[in-house]
Amino acid sequence: MVSGVLPGNRVRVTVQRSEACHSCSAKGACQTLGGQTGDLLLTLDNTVNAKPGDQVRITIEESALVKASLVLYLIPALGLVGGALGGSLVAGKTGWDNDGTALVGSLIGLVVGLFISWAMGKRMAAGKTFIPRLTAVTSPSRPSPEAGEGEDDRNRLQP
Repeated sequence: MVSGVLPGNRVRVTVQRSEACHSCSAKGACQTLGGQTGDLLLTLDNTVNAKPGDQVRITIEESALVKASLVLYLIPALGLVGGALGGSLVAGKTGWDNDGTALVGSLIGLVVGLFISWAMGKRMAAGKTFIPRLTAVTSPSRPSPEAGEGEDDRNRLQP
């Protein structure tokens, strides 16, 4: 729901996670990544002429969601597996304990993979592709019955 209009043709949108996350295919990711469980406040470009109280549809490009998922999950997993394989190769060449070296290698690979994922995420977030956008007003707000036509906004009851 649009909770306020901001300068520069922008709006503040309040997303109630319990409703919005119900139909999301990645609904568990927010909590897994330490996300909050309460309402989410977004500041978005007002491309649909939304007004306070309007219910709006927010979308993000599907390709952006796929890219973000790959960066978030695949790169650290590849680092983990690659590190374990590298550790085993080192163990084979040096005669060290294979299991211990693979474990240390996998931990190093995981940390490197997480760092690469973090750095790529920062770079991707700077682009507009990963920013949610308003695509429709699904339920317009209703004017307050106490406010007459032509009355000044100061005379309207505040919620």
